[in-house]
Amino acid sequence: DEVITTACTFPTSLNPIIQNNLIPVFLDVDIGTYNVQVDKIEEALCEKTKAIFLAHTLGNPFNLDKVLEICQRRNLWLIEDNCDALGSKYNDQYTGTFGHIATSSFYPGHHITMGEGGAVLTNDLLLKSIIVSFRDWGRDCWCEPGHDNTCGKRFGWQLGELPFGYDHKYIYSHIGYNLKVTDMQAAVGIAQLRKLPLFIEARKRNFKILFKELKKYEKYFILPEVQKNSEPCWFGLTISVRQEAPFTRDHIVKYLEQNKIATRMIFAGNILKQPGYKNIKKRVVGRFEKHRYHT
Repeated sequence: DEVITTACTFPTSLNPIIQNNLIPVFLDVDIGTYNVQVDKIEEALCEKTKAIFLAHTLGNPFNLDKVLEICQRRNLWLIEDNCDALGSKYNDQYTGTFGHIATSSFYPGHHITMGEGGAVLTNDLLLKSIIVSFRDWGRDCWCEPGHDNTCGKRFGWQLGELPFGYDHKYIYSHIGYNLKVTDMQAAVGIAQLRKLPLFIEARKRNFKILFKELKKYEKYFILPEVQKNSEPCWFGLTISVRQEAPFTRDHIVKYLEQNKIATRMIFAGNILKQPGYKNIKKRVVGRFEKHRYHT
């Protein structure tokens, strides 16, 4: 089975596809929005396509109207990587609420933080129970920590080859993980959520200031382009150096770093050029002409 995504990505968006023995199908992005070229998605579809997994790049929503239409028409899963876009809106609806599943990150650099960790979002009760099971070692029981016998028949199950009456709290229906956050992280997260409106306002204000000043140098830089019908809550401000500029990306990066202005590449650039992904099974659609700007 195949999952459509972009090569301008971060490992956390690509790795689950590979780790679950699926084939990633890579598309190029549009310079300015740095989101998927939606007009190329149809070209990438085939009978093996099962899902589309895309990020709202640096807080800028991708074209959800088009992507949703394709997913609904072809009966595909839509997974939103919302890690950089908490608080962003598309058609006045928050990103992370359109797809079957969305992910969010609470790494220190993101919109809110718990020091580390993240969240998986869904409004489907069956998916929710499966996600929680994978979080909790693959356990079949859905009782919250400190609670027993929520189902009313803790010792009334027979699953697998276990004897009838085996304690449901210790029955495992999936090969899962241990991904629970600590109480201390949760307390920090709740406090951060209360501050989120202020964080969103500050990010938008800072972006506006930076964009206004950089606009003076647009003959050298390609500045961010807001996706139509969207209201980004920016994670960062991306600039691409124009080919005709009298300096290179390396020049501007070194200048900024020497003047104590931190920089970073956009995700992993073209991740297919990274050493860890040299030999993965994949399918590539198009020529990736735009990736020269961010690799």
